[in-house]
Amino acid sequence: MIRPTTFTEKLLFTTVRIAAIHRSGRVAVGTGFHFNAKVDDSRTLPLIITNKHVIRGAVRGRFQLHEAKCSGTQFRPSGRFFTVEIEDFEQRWIGHPNPSIDLCAMPFQPLRVQVEEDGKAIFNISFDESLILSDQKLEELSAVEDVLMAGYPIGLWDEKNNLPLIRRGITASHPALNFCSRPEFVIDAACFPGSSGSPVLLANFGSYYTRDGSLVVGTRLALLGVLYAGPRMTVEGKIVVKPIPTAVEPVSEARVMIHLGYVIKAREILTLAQYIVQQARNRGQL
Repeated sequence: MIRPTTFTEKLLFTTVRIAAIHRSGRVAVGTGFHFNAKVDDSRTLPLIITNKHVIRGAVRGRFQLHEAKCSGTQFRPSGRFFTVEIEDFEQRWIGHPNPSIDLCAMPFQPLRVQVEEDGKAIFNISFDESLILSDQKLEELSAVEDVLMAGYPIGLWDEKNNLPLIRRGITASHPALNFCSRPEFVIDAACFPGSSGSPVLLANFGSYYTRDGSLVVGTRLALLGVLYAGPRMTVEGKIVVKPIPTAVEPVSEARVMIHLGYVIKAREILTLAQYIVQQARNRGQL
């Protein structure tokens, strides 16, 4: 197993492949990712974030988590991973306080404690709010920026190493603007079933251009948002917007994906994280 040092190598360890099992036996596949919600200057609350529609109606869920290899205070992936099954799956998630925002999160610490009681340690890499740009910083971006997305399109992943696939695209609408008055923007990237819940990242390596055309030598990285939906075109030419499907099954040719994805802005991740932290405070758990 690789020892993640570069940003893209670390990105491989930020996601989890979610298998949401329904009462009928149908299995929906989506993407989740690790995020540390800030509690105070010294504490964080670890979460897994995905879309509400990924886990909706699921009675059981399944993750495959990396086992950590510990050397003193250093943790790295051991190359081994294990499966965790969770009952009452949908009930474990906390939805965004705005019902119209397709985001939810599961507190990860109880799962970590459960795994540690079984004598294992989990290796993962989490995003946090330091990677989320302020509105002012978003306005400094151009309408077209390079983005990366990690996830499990049509359920595919590196089964041998339990790693997601990374895809590249560009922003198709300006990430500082609310597309059609919603807190989201559009990317030009191939978005398929299983990609729901994928983190979308601004990714400039080595150099990038500013809005005024100046060349900056350096790397620029940010968590821009979460993929949740995409437009498809019917055979009659009508454009419809649908959540990215979770069922890994053949897609009718009557509706054709047009390689665009709708991304919920990262500030809504913060809203959800702060909501969960406040709930935990109110229950005396922090």
